[in-house]
Amino acid sequence: MDNKAVKTVMLRKEYKNTVAVNDICIEIERGEIFALLGVNGAGKTTTIGCILNTVAKDSGTIKLFGKEMSDDDTDIREKIGVVYDGENFPGYLNAEELAKIMQGLYKNWDNELFQKYLRDFNLSAKQKIKSYSRGMTMKLAISVALSHHPQLLILDEATSGLDPIMRDEILDVFLEFVQEEDHSILLSSHIT
Repeated sequence: MDNKAVKTVMLRKEYKNTVAVNDICIEIERGEIFALLGVNGAGKTTTIGCILNTVAKDSGTIKLFGKEMSDDDTDIREKIGVVYDGENFPGYLNAEELAKIMQGLYKNWDNELFQKYLRDFNLSAKQKIKSYSRGMTMKLAISVALSHHPQLLILDEATSGLDPIMRDEILDVFLEFVQEEDHSILLSSHIT
């Protein structure tokens, strides 16, 4: 069994005549936390998009759990939880409605775990997402990302814009997640 959660070799992506990602090689073992650090515009989000197969790479290879992911690879996608910086869900939904949708998307959706995260994060299941603060929105996105029991958590600037206390609270959740040996985290940040 390949012990790599993520492996990229000579990953390259260009937009017109601008090189966004230049021959990046990454190896993330299972059980590791790996950070992509850089200024805004350095290619962190593009790299993550290529890894998630939402952005077409120009060259190189990307393997998740030892396998290249195609558009049809729902088994690999089931193993990944993703949190983006910004709006992750439609604002007209509440957390309870969102859970019903996620239950239909993920085979391993764990509504009890999701409810536990809502309680731990002090989030109302009935409140519309559009009325959440930035921190509440991030906590909801993290709750969703973890509630289908992923093995890889990908966080694209997920803690930027949060106050230091909330950032520490969320980082504690990430550290708890990675305590299981087969769990890994790939995070991007411009905050060191």
